Amino acid sequence: MSLKDSLYHIVSCASGKAVVRLDPSSPVYAAHFPGYPITPGVILIQIATELLSEEGAGGALELEEAVNVKFVSPVIPGEETLLTYLFAPDGELRWKVNVLCSETLCAKMTLQYR
Repeated sequence: MSLKDSLYHIVSCASGKAVVRLDPSSPVYAAHFPGYPITPGVILIQIATELLSEEGAGGALELEEAVNVKFVSPVIPGEETLLTYLFAPDGELRWKVNVLCSETLCAKMTLQYR
């Protein structure tokens, strides 16, 4: 199930870079955490996978492995919260991904797909 249009909306997408806007009214935030919503790390990984599947790989990708995953700063959803995903190929179906929120690094990871 895609999170696109229910949890995030694509603002722009170009080669190696995508900007998305989070929807703070998503049910995800009601459970994580009530009164102080934070975007779960697994959601940041899922968004990266969906963006790569839609924009880069030309088809659905299946995550095989996530390594060197670091969540550096919490992603708090808000009406103006924009996330910038920066993608760099690191081999066949392997990507280094940095996630920025307002130009602040909030996550970095290496994702291997099949």
